[in-house]
Amino acid sequence: MLKKLLGGLLGKTATPAAETRSTPPAPVAAASAADHAAPLDQVQSLGFVAHQPLQDKAQRVVAYEFVVKGSQAARSRAHQRTFDQLLLSTLRNMNVFRLLAYRRAFIHLSLASLDDLATQQLPLTSCIFVLEAQEGDALDDVLLARLDMLRQAGWRFAAEPARFGSQARALALYQRMDYLVLDFAAPNTRALFPLLEQLPQRFSQLRWLARNINSAEELALCQHAPGSQHFALFHGSYLGVAQPGGSRKQEAPNQGRVLEIMRLLRAGASPASIEAQFKLDSLLLFKLLRYVNSPVNGLARKIQSIEESIMLLGRDTLFKWLSLLLFTAERDNGAALTLMEKSLIRGRFMEQLGLRHGNKLEAEHLFLTGMFSLLGALLHSSQAEALAPLELPSTIADALLHDKGLFAAPLQLALACEDDDSAAIASLCAAQRVSLEQVTGLYLDAVVWAQEVLTESDVQSNVDGV
Repeated sequence: MLKKLLGGLLGKTATPAAETRSTPPAPVAAASAADHAAPLDQVQSLGFVAHQPLQDKAQRVVAYEFVVKGSQAARSRAHQRTFDQLLLSTLRNMNVFRLLAYRRAFIHLSLASLDDLATQQLPLTSCIFVLEAQEGDALDDVLLARLDMLRQAGWRFAAEPARFGSQARALALYQRMDYLVLDFAAPNTRALFPLLEQLPQRFSQLRWLARNINSAEELALCQHAPGSQHFALFHGSYLGVAQPGGSRKQEAPNQGRVLEIMRLLRAGASPASIEAQFKLDSLLLFKLLRYVNSPVNGLARKIQSIEESIMLLGRDTLFKWLSLLLFTAERDNGAALTLMEKSLIRGRFMEQLGLRHGNKLEAEHLFLTGMFSLLGALLHSSQAEALAPLELPSTIADALLHDKGLFAAPLQLALACEDDDSAAIASLCAAQRVSLEQVTGLYLDAVVWAQEVLTESDVQSNVDGV
């Protein structure tokens, strides 16, 4: 239903998912059970696997970085190799790679596991492996030859110079990479700034991924420092801070009208009062009638009045449609689309948590809680100011404004999943009576579902350039 709603408000005709959905790349080879079953006999899952969004220069999410807390801890080569196989096995078991029809994946892998790649069942063209070195690893001719062979077969790699340094062998490694990683949270990153200024000039074909951008200064460094044109992907908390866009003033009256109609719907206002608001905004009225008469609703005759539209849709469906309209007002704004995507993921994840407990109405309200959790950022106002016109049920308002009440814990769990807060995830899972594996599955389902909604509505990012 929600995909139909979004397609309708964007003027798209819904088609069967099988016809519109992209097909993930075929795996290169299926690994036999003997290849990796033995090391995984004792443990079959890593629990929650975080997937951090990576944005392009337009601030659109185009990739995810798959991370497990503690994956860079000191281990023997054999132990690390087992851990890597367990990570890849967990990603397969969770069916993570279906996400790669819409996004690309950066997956951390130790140098010790390069020999295992050819036997893994992975979507080769959609994955970039971030290589990590351990004590005892040698960047020798054998390893470089192995990388050359894998690259010729289509595998792609990334490396973080702060971990490998500037020796001749490290420079030979960088020459074989597709991406270099600058992690602003790494303790020795700033000491390497002189090297980082030289690398873009020396390896002009490489693109850069900037991780953990947590301030305007760090973002400015990526945008204006020497070689900044090579920065292609960005990650960090600062990117989640809404910045006023140039189109906001143009869209603000429309958003205000939408909020007023939503308030009237919540207050049980008469159809005449709601109709009067639609008549004050010709574009909004056009979008409503276009959606009501779209083929997805299968009407035998054309609806031409607002009153009939309200009767046909029902107040709940109209309210949800208007909620989505708020987030698609700035569909050409990458930052606004990122907020929309994150809101869809939160809403769907929380809704599915509610459905696990068998309460459909509660699940519906949980969806709205997730959707409206970023409304203040979207409207460039405080959350209280953004929500005030809506007169939401107390369960939703308490969670969004005061972090308390019935829906506070599901929202906290959604936020913990975004932030990869393992301690919070574990405690909140217990409170919600779900396992880490179930939460990973539900959260991944929400991520994929959001991509399907956006893709089928022609609101999507260009991932082919990653």
